[in-house]
Amino acid sequence: MDEMVVTWLTQGPLPNVTPYVSFGLSKDALRWTAKATTTSWKDQGSHGYVRYTHRATMTKMVPGDQYYYKVGSSQDMSDVYHFKQPDPTKDLRAAIFGDLSVYKGIPTINQLTDATHDGHFDVIIHIGDIAYDLHDDEGDRGDAYMKAIQPFAAYVPYMVLPGNHESDSNFNQIINRFTMPKNGVYDNNLFWSFDYGFVHFIALNSEYYAENHKKEANAQYKWLEQDLAKNKQKWTIVMFHRPWYCSTHSASGCNDYSDMLSRKGNSEMPGLEKLLHDHNVDMILYGHKHTYERMWPIYDGVGYKSGDSGHIKNAKAPVYILTGSAGCHTHEGPSDTTPQSFSADRLGQYGYTRLKVYNSSMISTYFVDTSDKVGNFMDRFYLEKD
Repeated sequence: MDEMVVTWLTQGPLPNVTPYVSFGLSKDALRWTAKATTTSWKDQGSHGYVRYTHRATMTKMVPGDQYYYKVGSSQDMSDVYHFKQPDPTKDLRAAIFGDLSVYKGIPTINQLTDATHDGHFDVIIHIGDIAYDLHDDEGDRGDAYMKAIQPFAAYVPYMVLPGNHESDSNFNQIINRFTMPKNGVYDNNLFWSFDYGFVHFIALNSEYYAENHKKEANAQYKWLEQDLAKNKQKWTIVMFHRPWYCSTHSASGCNDYSDMLSRKGNSEMPGLEKLLHDHNVDMILYGHKHTYERMWPIYDGVGYKSGDSGHIKNAKAPVYILTGSAGCHTHEGPSDTTPQSFSADRLGQYGYTRLKVYNSSMISTYFVDTSDKVGNFMDRFYLEKD
């Protein structure tokens, strides 16, 4: 982990100048620079406004060191921000959530900001449905959201994957506003993976299935087969947007066809559940439903229960966590759903999930209640294996 990419957007072009990042180990000594590449792209609104995304890669970074940086050009430079280069030899601490907007999401944004500046996170991962929607109001909604999250996203890696609200115009906004790891198949941000310490993270695009993108769904499946086959990390954590298992208004739980398609597949697009199970994936997180629920280990509709739902050892299948309650236009709680037999805990508060990886044999999660001003911790859970 010796690189860091910084991405920023301008409303107008930068003619006759070169955008760049200036960085260093002191805010008063930004000794190094890296040139940026620029992508111009049209918003899908009726006016077709053009925005300009700049991306610069800082290299030869030392894990654990704190770096200061600013971005811009000879015309103008930003304020100075800072980040700590991820250190995979330390415990991994992540915030993971889906379904966050400025509307009803400000308490979560504020608590993520406070926790970031208190040094609690190594990475923040947003598992789809961003800003509601990035393209609304000629893209102004996306600009407002990006400005709102800058107080944490400028200081810790902010990773995203697509939900149904990003699929508009062939995923135009999420492709052009963010920079994720390359998958070697498509030059976009729609599925990716990376290693961090003991963990292999995988982000998948469930919208390929819901939107009937057959070619892309098959390409992603083939990539996933290869990615899992070469994975040597002790823990494997997979994330996508649409839920496979959860409690809903219906007595049968999650059963929307567009959600189940990525799990079961059809004659033209292979389902993902068996592949993930066969490669011993440990945990799967998703959003889409605007609530929080943790499930027992599940495979093919069967929950594998043991003595303590809060501490599971040597799980026979992936543990599932629905974490879609970060804050948006609608919200659900336990009183709105019928609990499924595989449900371990359901919560009705707004909030997000914290993940901690201690070592090769223990990880933990808990829910942070952002409707509480001090961020009450709930549903502490430990997953252990030999």
